[in-house]
Amino acid sequence: MRDTSSLTARFAVRKKSRDAVPAGVSVQSTSAEVADLKVREMRILRVGSENQDIVGEVVNELEKGNIIIYPTDTVYGIGCSIFSRNVAKIFEIKKREKDKPLSVAFSDLKMAKTYAEIDNEQERFIAERMDGPYTFIVKKKSVVPNLITACLGTVGIRIINHPLTREIIKNFGKPIVTTSANVSGKPAPADINEIEKSVLDSVSLVLDAGRCKHGVPSKIIDLTKGRKILRDYGFR
Repeated sequence: MRDTSSLTARFAVRKKSRDAVPAGVSVQSTSAEVADLKVREMRILRVGSENQDIVGEVVNELEKGNIIIYPTDTVYGIGCSIFSRNVAKIFEIKKREKDKPLSVAFSDLKMAKTYAEIDNEQERFIAERMDGPYTFIVKKKSVVPNLITACLGTVGIRIINHPLTREIIKNFGKPIVTTSANVSGKPAPADINEIEKSVLDSVSLVLDAGRCKHGVPSKIIDLTKGRKILRDYGFR
């Protein structure tokens, strides 16, 4: 696994004019009025091996509540802090019905256990497969917002096997929404060139790390229903 402190970017590839945030509105505001505001510009950061660390840059965007597109081991994801008012906007960007829950990405199993009820047997099962392309359905704790889980008592957890994304979540200190960066019903993008313009134009930051390893969404295993497989693209 690469040392994520050396992952870098080349900045300001693309800029778009946006609706300005009204004077006096904080980026941390949770008011309904702010929820539909567009970001002022979108930037693409190309991950490389130059001298400038981008982890802090991305964490700063997450702390503002902004939406980012980021690489995973499966496909490109779109997300923000699970506590951001912009979680609702992700449903809008994807044209996704709100009765379809989103998953949550963690830096490690220890962080996941802060937000989900994971018994010893489930923990062993997850730990054995933690570096694989899996999403695990477990019971959630009340700290996880109901909007993310469609008011269900469960949550899909991912510990993404991508060093940059794990390091970002670790430094942010809180989990982020993880769902494919596509309009619902359309193919999930394995490369940023496959992401629709409407999706790209709706976020503040895109991390371009090249093509994702697997190129298809994660396998979903429901650990609350005897390890029932809900989605499978042939992963073992």
